[in-house]
Amino acid sequence: MNLPRITQLKDAIAKTGAAFAILFVLCAGDGSIAYLRHPFNSLDMLPGETKNLTGPMAPGSAGITGMDSESTSERLSLGLEETISGFWMGNKMWRGTLRLSRDIEPGKYAVSVFGREDRKIVGSNVFEVIVYKDRSALLSASKSLLERHAGISPWTVSGVFFGLTLLVCGSLYLVSGVRDRLMAEAGEAEVYHVVADDTGILVYFGLGERNGVVGGTKLILADASGGNPQEITVDSVSKKDGMAKVGALSKVRPGYVVRKI
Repeated sequence: MNLPRITQLKDAIAKTGAAFAILFVLCAGDGSIAYLRHPFNSLDMLPGETKNLTGPMAPGSAGITGMDSESTSERLSLGLEETISGFWMGNKMWRGTLRLSRDIEPGKYAVSVFGREDRKIVGSNVFEVIVYKDRSALLSASKSLLERHAGISPWTVSGVFFGLTLLVCGSLYLVSGVRDRLMAEAGEAEVYHVVADDTGILVYFGLGERNGVVGGTKLILADASGGNPQEITVDSVSKKDGMAKVGALSKVRPGYVVRKI
């Protein structure tokens, strides 16, 4: 593959990666906004579903046998199963399974968890359960635009686009390596880093000793389309890279190209 074609391929891959990255951000943003808009301890469920729940243990409770629960419907029950350590602070928490019967009516219900002795209910142990007639009704009530209109979790889609973005980045890295090699064979290299100091602008590019470039070598610096050419002198080189200094008023930036005279 020649240099013009590999350059076109690189540009196409870069644009595809940018599109995937934007879609990832949009989907993740949709999921994040939906999460923040969702009421605390509110659960959206369908008849016959089960859901794992956790919450803080009641003060002074010896264990899971010292906890109890109640709900506003006999067709909705919470089975307390075990105690666990909290993720952040390591505090003791209960874990249980919320079960809905298949013939429960759509509507809003409540489940509370408390200590058997004082039966004191705290806010973090009160759950609002919203039961929907079917999946279509559940999706229609979703706070996520993607889930409401396409029936797909925004987190699933954002995960797919994140994976595609990583795949494209890997492909771009490989194609860029091939392009850099072809450019070097033609006596050219792309400017990859620009640093301004008090005396001018330091320009770094991928031509070095292995390409026959040494200190004092004259090169042509131009933009990606070949415009605004100017002659520069190499200040220092390594095996793979070189550096030259241009005037402080130069508009050089990464993406410019240097070539041998």
